[in-house]
Amino acid sequence: MPSAPTYTTLTLTQAVCGFVAVGIVLVGLSTTVLLSTKSSSMLDGALDTAVRVRANSAGQNLAQSLHNDWRDLKSLVQNIPNSGSQRITGMMDGMRGDGSRISWIGLADLNGNVLEASDGLLVGANVSERPWFRNGLQSAYAGDVHEAVLLAKILSPGAPSDLRFVDLAMPVTDEMGQKLGVVGVHINFAWAEAYLRKQAETLGLTLYLASADGTIIMASDNEIPNADELQMLQASMSGVTLDGREVWPDGKTYFSSLVPSILYADLPNFGWRLVGRLDSSFFGSSVATIKAQWFIVVASVVGILALLTAGFIRVFIAPIASLGKSAENIADGKDIYPPDLNRTKEMAQLSASLARLQILKRR
Repeated sequence: MPSAPTYTTLTLTQAVCGFVAVGIVLVGLSTTVLLSTKSSSMLDGALDTAVRVRANSAGQNLAQSLHNDWRDLKSLVQNIPNSGSQRITGMMDGMRGDGSRISWIGLADLNGNVLEASDGLLVGANVSERPWFRNGLQSAYAGDVHEAVLLAKILSPGAPSDLRFVDLAMPVTDEMGQKLGVVGVHINFAWAEAYLRKQAETLGLTLYLASADGTIIMASDNEIPNADELQMLQASMSGVTLDGREVWPDGKTYFSSLVPSILYADLPNFGWRLVGRLDSSFFGSSVATIKAQWFIVVASVVGILALLTAGFIRVFIAPIASLGKSAENIADGKDIYPPDLNRTKEMAQLSASLARLQILKRR
């Protein structure tokens, strides 16, 4: 009598479950690694774009706001040749407004003597040695930040002379093109500082405004850069747009972007450069949220695969196990009829073959 066959302990159900489990583990590991590497590059790309776009936006907004003053200056210069003294002063006072933005507007003749001015300030003074007059006599001019000690004492007689101004100037010509003088505008730089601080707060940046020689004339966080930070800022202002990730002396990683010039329409160039700096942790919470959502999706997919696998085993694998048990019983001489299964072609073939074997055995 032949001995009973020895079977492997691995069932088809276990094989299918093992196959699905291995597939899930491999897919999960690969997607986790991919997410970790891609999220880092995605973060770098997002921060690069964010700091570049936001710094440019801050520079453009400042230039556009200053262009409004430039446009008003052009209108004033065009009206001066055909206006009397009282009307010129009135236009200047109207352009100056409350003085919080524009501190002084004046008309000087070709010798530099101030003929008319807002609120009558500095009328009769000689400004022939001032850069705004010398340059404005030649063409449209925008001057960098400077102190105006005399005007500062007049505007704030009891305060320290710490007022700073930027200049706009333009020559006045008659109908024949002959020069009559120069109109100069002193814009209070405190307004520009406050404007950039507001921009920095809104855009989530630290902004550094530098003059043409690389001197930092404004920092939106009110903290003067130390020697190491100043060196990094000056390296950033090499004259070309620069973006990238850098570890700063405070140990934090920042993304920075250079706006090489603050220009808008026909506004003259002040020679300014603007550096925007963004903390690399700016999007950290967003990336963490994306990762958490991704893991929730992966867990959901694993759950769905588990349910589908269980259904597959119940519908397709369990009947095969039943046919295997029937075949074993028939081989042992038991008089049973195998189940009639036709869910797949293979099941139908096995079921029909076992039935025929049982019929032949009875004969």
